[in-house]
Amino acid sequence: MKNVTSLIFALAFIATASAQSLQDSVNALARNYKGDVGIYAVDLANGDTVSYNADKQFPTASVIKIFVLGKLYQEVAQGKLKLTDEVVLRDSDKTPGSGILQFMDPGLKLTLRDAAWLMINLSDNTAANMLADEVGGVRKVTDFIYSLGLPHTMMLSKIFKKNTSIDTAESAKYGLGVTTPRETAEYLVKLYKGQIVDSASSRAMINLMKEQFYDTGIPRFLPTYRDTIEIAHKTGELNATRNDCGIIYTPRTNYVLTVFTTDNSDRRWIVDNSGDMFIAKVSRLIYDNFVK
Repeated sequence: MKNVTSLIFALAFIATASAQSLQDSVNALARNYKGDVGIYAVDLANGDTVSYNADKQFPTASVIKIFVLGKLYQEVAQGKLKLTDEVVLRDSDKTPGSGILQFMDPGLKLTLRDAAWLMINLSDNTAANMLADEVGGVRKVTDFIYSLGLPHTMMLSKIFKKNTSIDTAESAKYGLGVTTPRETAEYLVKLYKGQIVDSASSRAMINLMKEQFYDTGIPRFLPTYRDTIEIAHKTGELNATRNDCGIIYTPRTNYVLTVFTTDNSDRRWIVDNSGDMFIAKVSRLIYDNFVK
């Protein structure tokens, strides 16, 4: 019995030491980065976590679109909308930045599901604004977020539409949305567990997010990505901001990772931007430690 007890303590010590080593490595990466960063990771099998500035608020950039998606599916589940409902593109809807709808002719018809796909996987700003309108506006999206117990996460305005802001002071500071690494991770954990709207809606949203086009962050350095690893994620980019948040599915375990960077010294719009590279390095570090 004494030997068994000793073995248990030894294993516990090894696990604690390993977790501390990972935390130390994350801390070192974060402290050496030329910008402000926040990280939260949780192993969905055993609950192990690693974090850095997890409760600090960061600009969401386009990561806010996963919350617009959740509100859309809530409206659908309540029978107020159908994913097959059509919206018609108007010139006044066109929004610069990411996406392709800004280049399309007015009068184009697309289903709500098509708009959701464009919003998530091509980060289409026009589609996001159109969907925000369809679900009742920015305030309705934020009320939905609050209903999930996420008090530090808000959609503040439509994209490039400052006159739609629900908090001008916060908009001036954070742009179209604000969140913390922990709260976005909590949202993704709920999504993974089938608790955003319902299990069928959560599964549909995850499947949509697995078709993400942008892969310079979390997926970048992961082995066998798109072979044995699947990632349901959403990126967000501004001049001084690079974010990526998602659910990573591997043959051995699944986990959630959220990485936010802002006030970045590197503001170049290139694939090797330091923010994207930092996210990729953190992602591989978490993978190497969570997937043993």
